[in-house]
Amino acid sequence: MASSIAESPPRSGALTRPGPQPGTLPGARPSPQFPPPNRPRRFGIAVRITLGLSVMALLVVLIGVVSMSSFRLFRAEVTALSTTTLPEVIASADLHGSLQKLVAQLPQLAAATSTPQRRSIYDGLVTELDSMQLLVARMRGLMKESGNEDGERDGNVRLLEQTRSTLLILAATVADLNAEVTRQIDYGDRQAEAARGLSRLAASIESMPDTGAWAVRIGALMARAAGATQLDHLSRLKGEARAAERTLADLARLSADAPDTTGQMMSTVQEELFSLLVAPGGLFHSAIDRLQARNRAQALTGQARVLVETVERSTRTLYDSIRDQSAQRTDALAELIAERSRTVMMLAGASIILAICVYFIFRHFLSSRLVAMNRAVLARLSASQEDAGRQRSDGAAPAGPGTKGPVPMPVPVPVDGDDEITDIGGSIRFFIDEIDRRQRALAENERRFRDLVEGSIQGIIIHRDFHPLYANDSFAAMLGLTVAEVMALPSLLSLVPVDERNGLIDNYDRLLDGGSTPRRRIRACRPDGGSLWVELTGRRVDWMDGPAIQAVVVDVTREVEAENALRQSRDAAERALCELKATQASLIQAEKMASLGQLVAGVAHEVNTPIGITITGASQLQALIEELSQRHAAGALKKSDFQRFLSDGVEMANLILSNSTRAANLVQSFKLVAVDQSSDERRAFLLRDYIDELLRSLHPTYKTRAALTIAVDCPADLELDGYPGALSQILTNLIMNALIHALDPEQPGRIAISARPCAGDMVELSVADDGNGIAAEVLPKIFDPFFTTRRGSGGSGLGLHIVYNLVTGRLHGTIGVESHPGQGTRFTLHFPRVIDAA
Repeated sequence: MASSIAESPPRSGALTRPGPQPGTLPGARPSPQFPPPNRPRRFGIAVRITLGLSVMALLVVLIGVVSMSSFRLFRAEVTALSTTTLPEVIASADLHGSLQKLVAQLPQLAAATSTPQRRSIYDGLVTELDSMQLLVARMRGLMKESGNEDGERDGNVRLLEQTRSTLLILAATVADLNAEVTRQIDYGDRQAEAARGLSRLAASIESMPDTGAWAVRIGALMARAAGATQLDHLSRLKGEARAAERTLADLARLSADAPDTTGQMMSTVQEELFSLLVAPGGLFHSAIDRLQARNRAQALTGQARVLVETVERSTRTLYDSIRDQSAQRTDALAELIAERSRTVMMLAGASIILAICVYFIFRHFLSSRLVAMNRAVLARLSASQEDAGRQRSDGAAPAGPGTKGPVPMPVPVPVDGDDEITDIGGSIRFFIDEIDRRQRALAENERRFRDLVEGSIQGIIIHRDFHPLYANDSFAAMLGLTVAEVMALPSLLSLVPVDERNGLIDNYDRLLDGGSTPRRRIRACRPDGGSLWVELTGRRVDWMDGPAIQAVVVDVTREVEAENALRQSRDAAERALCELKATQASLIQAEKMASLGQLVAGVAHEVNTPIGITITGASQLQALIEELSQRHAAGALKKSDFQRFLSDGVEMANLILSNSTRAANLVQSFKLVAVDQSSDERRAFLLRDYIDELLRSLHPTYKTRAALTIAVDCPADLELDGYPGALSQILTNLIMNALIHALDPEQPGRIAISARPCAGDMVELSVADDGNGIAAEVLPKIFDPFFTTRRGSGGSGLGLHIVYNLVTGRLHGTIGVESHPGQGTRFTLHFPRVIDAA
């Protein structure tokens, strides 16, 4: 109904009446004049704010500059400490530690007694010397990176160069010492070998025949040589070697005077003894060379100790110097941090003091005056609103001739001073007086409008974008509301049916564009749920400084033939419902007949087998009788032939009887089920027996599924009084639904049918399977008519819908379903044991 309110072209001056224009009302004060702008200020607000903020910004920048420079100095000092000084201290400490290891290993090299021991100790010394050279090279690189040219740094460099050269000399000394120790070990080995040869020679001399004085002197010579090798005095050792040579020369003369055999033996022993004792590489030469090598090794060891002490003094002096420099730099860094921290704190304190001063200055010159001006303006607005409210509630006209003047201002707007705030105060005074004058003019126009529309018997509503701006009492009475309730509506479109809203919106747009719309009749809705028919006429008006739509609304409900249209609609709906019910009944009957036809085909195929066997047995029995009769007529009948006839006849008779009985039972079951399904007769029956009969009739449809199991759990004495045909149709559809949709023909499956009595003479019947289950999005739709998941495979979608209708209609019960994908489905029926007549 809202947009109907947008109907009829606007006319200029709508809702206004010719009369005095604003500013020309009788008794109104003349329009106040806007104060002229003041002369330029030499020290205005902008200059004050700029000056204060500039001083604060300058101080902040100064703090930032000091902080950044301090941070850069601190970072440079920390970087120098971490990249040069600290690594130098660590390297010097490592150098001193390596030197201590070298001091411990030098005596071990001089005292080595075997080649593997000597090689191991020498390799360790070479490794330590290489490590010390690397440490020295690293410290040289660190000192070059530091780039300092002070005296202490130059002294450290000189100490480092001295250490490096001393280490080079020490490395050469250690190499010479290693060579002498090698010779010492080699000569010692030769000496030991000569001593072993001497021992062997002494053993061989003991086996020789007695040679008298020669043998005694040989023994004395060998004993003296063995003792001489233990001497540590080089001169004495050489004297013993010369004495041995003289003794051997004397023994050579004795061997020459001896007999030939003995002399030859003595000469051989003498020659061998000469090679073992005084020949080059013999015992005395090896001992002399070993002692000389030992003496040289001792001299080199002493020289190495002197060099090590020199390096130790240099490294200790260097370590102490570097450590002192590191301590000095650390103390300087701490002093720098303290000094810059004090500077930053002083600047921060000055910033806080300056901020407080600027705050009080701004408060005195700016904020206090602005707050006073704001307080005066708010008081003036509050007084104006209260006056306007009293005028609206009393319906009084605005100030005119003989009326009170403007509302006095409780708090005057301050205009003291000589700056921009003074100009703002004067401007606010001007605008407040102008607003007061225009409010009085507006109140006069409002009084004239009320006189025009309040007494109208037609509903009048003014809206913008279907939001109500004004409504008279007649319009509110049509809707059963008050004017306040109409104004509180969020949109007038809520009073109009949805199908009417687009037309109303089009009319609203057309009226705003200056077009026109014909008078129209629409149906409106009251908030209390009632409805009425109204006739609308709209036009564009200017309302509250903007375009709006004024609509005139007339109630024409009595003129609308709503009952005839409603009756025709109801009749059409009833006819459609009857046709739908007839169609549904025919579809259900067709589905029942289709199910019955499927049952007939299965039973016919099942009955065909026992009947064929019966015919075959009867023909075979007839042939046996004819053969027996021929033998009897020919007089050739024997006892064995008669006995064979009796046994074969009994077997044929039993076969005929069992298959005839089987066919009769099938026909009886089919007759019972088929009659029940094709008729709606009511009778009493035992539920367990009836389920067995039904399964026997359905057996042809599932007999090929060897892995299928159908279990029945039902009391044998549970008797129902109702419609077995409906129950047969329900169970048939549920079992066939499980066979078709739930169970895979090649996989094992199980259908469980259970029934039990419940409280209130009710029966609970359930049909469950362990098949595929039903998807969650399909489960709510399974009882809907024509809904099937086998649309392209012959499914009609009426099976479960028929089940639902039969349970809720014919059996007066309920049906529910539980299913989870992959876990099977269970249908549960609840219905009375004794069903009321349809």
